[in-house]
Amino acid sequence: MAELNFDSKAPIIVLQVELKGRIIETARMALDTGSTHLLIPWRIASALDVHPESPSQRIETVTPNGVEFVPVVLLPSVKVLGKEATNVTAIVHDLPPKSYVDGLLGLSFLNKFKVTLDFKKGVISID
Repeated sequence: MAELNFDSKAPIIVLQVELKGRIIETARMALDTGSTHLLIPWRIASALDVHPESPSQRIETVTPNGVEFVPVVLLPSVKVLGKEATNVTAIVHDLPPKSYVDGLLGLSFLNKFKVTLDFKKGVISID
């Protein structure tokens, strides 16, 4: 079981996420159990060479600017706290500059594991 301490009073829980494609990129992502998919910015999608310019699928999503159609890509590998999942779907969209994170860690990764949030202790564990 992998664990990380977090500040339970902070507005978001930020995790370091390792993304593998053509290369390995590390991103700071906010834990988002309300997001169906992992969200990565365009610059990371391009670096990973997952071809967001020609996606096989686009989905409708709600953004601060309204409803947008965004590409869905398949990430070969995503690793958080030493736990790795393969073939993880992600949407490609840039968050606003003041988001303080690169992306969102959504259910397309989280639903592959037992994830426990203990706000009293300030601990997240992934098993």
